[in-house]
Amino acid sequence: MKELLAAWPAKVVVLGYGLNESFAGAAGLPAFRSALAGYMDQLARQHPGAKFVLLSPIATEGNAARTAVVKLYADSLADEARKRGELFVDLFTPTAQSKTPLTTNGVHLNDDGNRALARIIATALAGEAAGKVDAARVKEVAAAASQLAYYVAEIVRPKNGILYYGQRKRPAERAAEMPLYMQRIEKADALVHEIAGKPDAKFADAPFIALAPLPPVMNGGSKSGVGTVKSPAEMQAEIQVADGYTLNLFASEEQFPELRAPVQIAFDARGRLWVVTMPSFPHTVPGQPQEDKIIVLEDTDRDGKADKCTTFASGFDALDGIAFTENGALIGEQSRHWLMRDTDGDGRADTKTEMLRGLDVTDSHHGGMVSTDPVGGVWFSDGVFHRSQFETPFGVHRGFDSTTYRQDPRTGRIESEWQSLTPNPWRVTFDRTGNVFQMYGGGDVLDGLPLTWTPLGIYQPYAYAKLLDYGKGSGAASISSPNFPDEYQQGIANGVLLGPYVVTLTKCDFSQGTALGRDRLNLLTSPNPAFRPVDMNFGFDGALYVSDFSSAIIGHAQNPMRDARWNHTKGRIWRVVHNGKPIVKDWPKIDGAGPAELCSLLTHPQDIVRHHARIELRKLGKSALTAVDTWVATKASDDQALLEALFVCEGLGETRPALLTALLASKSPLHRAAAVHLVRLQAARLKEFLPLLQRAAADEHPRVRMEVVDAIAHLRPALPQVEQLTHSFVGEANANVKQMLADLAQGTTPRIGSSVPVLEILPETRLAKWENRGGGNFRTFLRSKAVQPAILSVKYGFLDVSLNGVQVLSFDSNWSSEQQARLELQPGLNTIEITYRKLKAAPPAVYLFNPIGSRLEGTQTAIDDAQLAALSAEWEKANAALGQALRVQAVPNQIQFAPRELRVKAGTKVRLIFDNPDLMMHNLVLIARGAEEEVGALADKLAADPNGMAKSYIPASPKVLHATPLVAPNGKAELIFDAPDEPGDYPYICTFPGHWRVMKGVLIVESSSK
Repeated sequence: MKELLAAWPAKVVVLGYGLNESFAGAAGLPAFRSALAGYMDQLARQHPGAKFVLLSPIATEGNAARTAVVKLYADSLADEARKRGELFVDLFTPTAQSKTPLTTNGVHLNDDGNRALARIIATALAGEAAGKVDAARVKEVAAAASQLAYYVAEIVRPKNGILYYGQRKRPAERAAEMPLYMQRIEKADALVHEIAGKPDAKFADAPFIALAPLPPVMNGGSKSGVGTVKSPAEMQAEIQVADGYTLNLFASEEQFPELRAPVQIAFDARGRLWVVTMPSFPHTVPGQPQEDKIIVLEDTDRDGKADKCTTFASGFDALDGIAFTENGALIGEQSRHWLMRDTDGDGRADTKTEMLRGLDVTDSHHGGMVSTDPVGGVWFSDGVFHRSQFETPFGVHRGFDSTTYRQDPRTGRIESEWQSLTPNPWRVTFDRTGNVFQMYGGGDVLDGLPLTWTPLGIYQPYAYAKLLDYGKGSGAASISSPNFPDEYQQGIANGVLLGPYVVTLTKCDFSQGTALGRDRLNLLTSPNPAFRPVDMNFGFDGALYVSDFSSAIIGHAQNPMRDARWNHTKGRIWRVVHNGKPIVKDWPKIDGAGPAELCSLLTHPQDIVRHHARIELRKLGKSALTAVDTWVATKASDDQALLEALFVCEGLGETRPALLTALLASKSPLHRAAAVHLVRLQAARLKEFLPLLQRAAADEHPRVRMEVVDAIAHLRPALPQVEQLTHSFVGEANANVKQMLADLAQGTTPRIGSSVPVLEILPETRLAKWENRGGGNFRTFLRSKAVQPAILSVKYGFLDVSLNGVQVLSFDSNWSSEQQARLELQPGLNTIEITYRKLKAAPPAVYLFNPIGSRLEGTQTAIDDAQLAALSAEWEKANAALGQALRVQAVPNQIQFAPRELRVKAGTKVRLIFDNPDLMMHNLVLIARGAEEEVGALADKLAADPNGMAKSYIPASPKVLHATPLVAPNGKAELIFDAPDEPGDYPYICTFPGHWRVMKGVLIVESSSK
């Protein structure tokens, strides 16, 4: 970035801020103003003499409350521009007043919005004449400018940047390829000016910006695990097939040259196989054509071999995903998702709509593929080293390292389902009742349910919830086939592409709660490492189809990105059938079927049939609900029918409480668990969701109870009353449920904030002197003249950071070592503690700077041992002056204080430290003698107050003497006060709704004369 800024000195700097920041509300304005001013100061130093243009955020369509908050931030930008004498462009007022919809979802501009705002900005920058340019000319220049913008984005955040400049940087590759990015930008910039200067010039007539290809790298990578890509017939002859099964070639590059380096595969509602091809892997060389495609293979005579190939869409780079929705085909191209549709029936895409952007592209083999769940939710992933940021109508959602996401396509809301230290998540697959499994690049297939939601920066342990681990790979599929053996149904098929080169079948056992794999069958085994089974899927005929990447090498961490051994031309799709049962020749017509026909397919034995029937019903919209309600009314005793009806209704944004209640009474624990999962998705729309979860919390099967804990984890940030359900798990014996309950102790507060892009760390920001307190614990001190934000930066993967005794960061990762902890320094002396785990040498350097990377103002730190000792002595003396500390803690899982009795002398200074190691939030409220019932009753009323949580459920009563705020799990709070002068028993209670009757103690104030 420093090199780019040096290469591109700016004369005009355009800034657009405020919309994302506005989600902090009015309370966030002071921090926003401070950060904006500091950032502009930094930019002014970086671009001396440049003019600044500040663009306001737009109004939020259809949301008056959000719009009112956004206006506060727009006004702050206007104020800053006014102070500095810079240009402010008001985009808020015209968007707030517009009668024409300008966005797709309230915050993202549609075509009309882009045109309207472009005209406003152009007029502000260049005068009224700019807004009157001929629309046809604008269209041509805009196309060229769009190409330029794409090329600029490609170098600012290049695909596989980890190999150019990151943790795995390779200087030779960087030196060879970075100049190509710059050359392409120069040519694209020249084209913009050329088209703008020629009245008749058209962008479509401009040639592709081609650059000379790079010479291939010969023998620069792996020497072991290297295969030989042979002809399809030779490869097939090498593959060992399990007894009782038959393998045939469904398609290859010999018949269909478009089939090159296949990745994800998926069947559509007509039984055609859609294939993601990625000959660009790991990504296209700058200046070469982007040749990744989506192709559709069809077996028109149903003989088990493809005889037709259609290119649905082309021109992609680093293409890795395909899934189907009611609105079209969802395409995953790093770093975006596209929704594409064939509107004229010719088999080729006619429309392309961006659905998501912000996925990191730091490493293209560290995670990918897309899936849709039984209710239409879109699942996708991030891998190690990735730092993704998604701007949504609900605020910014961030991901950090291995993270699996779910997006609700109806609302655009994105949620992290889980974070894991298991590296590189790929294929997500769903079984009959909606259980989620994911294949990780390291070789593990994980059961998604035990991977409890945790706040950003808290990760599940490596390989936790492992179903199987046979070797590195990317593909997995739930087994649902009338052709395959009954005993493997609803198990997992997966592929191993590094180490053993196999495709396996594994049974799933849910008896302990977490799914466990057993009875492995090696279905296909090859001695040739060029057999790379990257994905698999069961077709409508019941056969298993295997996508073979067909490459001599795999993994660009081990091999140069332009190694000559990469496969850019070969591709095979294999087909496996079981000989003991017939294949399906005639499968149901789904595409275009009527609602009654589609409903009848919801109990079809094949998952893929039901999956597409649900999609087709969602296409019908609300009209499908009547058909579903009529159909399910005759299926009261059919658990799968109830579940499928609920799936369809939820996909259309509808609830059916009666069906949920009925399904919770199912004899099948997996169906009861599925019902609980639906309660989680619908909680905000159900009138009474807590009783449903309460009932499930007492279920005899651990899988059902695990779903309840999962619901608590996901719901409690927005619906904190759900935490009361943890009372139901007192005495829980199942290890899997207990682990999930323990995960709840991580609370809801993110451990990682947005990163501060510091271009250069100044030596004077280093905290040089630390006390070594043993056990990897180090402490230092800092005096601050005022409250001020600060960023602590340290390069280490296993550590805890605390400020003034309160933990602000806890991190454990083998992969990411660059840490930033956000601190809020207090006036006076502050203490910073870091505990390093696995420390084998001297601790790393630690830096402390302001939010824009500069030295903190008005602070003092120790520069030598004598100053460190003096500050330490001052700290200890100040703490001693506070008197002897009393400690109270919440007893985990018991809704009790310990101890329940404290003693102090009347009128003495009291320092009370409240620790909360429990699974839920608590407070400690000290009240007047005899006021327990009165204050408790007031606390109960706060449960119905929408602002009750913001008030920490502390009643506004003179009977409340002292109180901590709500303390998150693993948090602590301190109270410093003078004990009452009058001796007696002063109760202390927790006023979180429902707690005060059992969670209480007494402070006994004794006469000072005793």
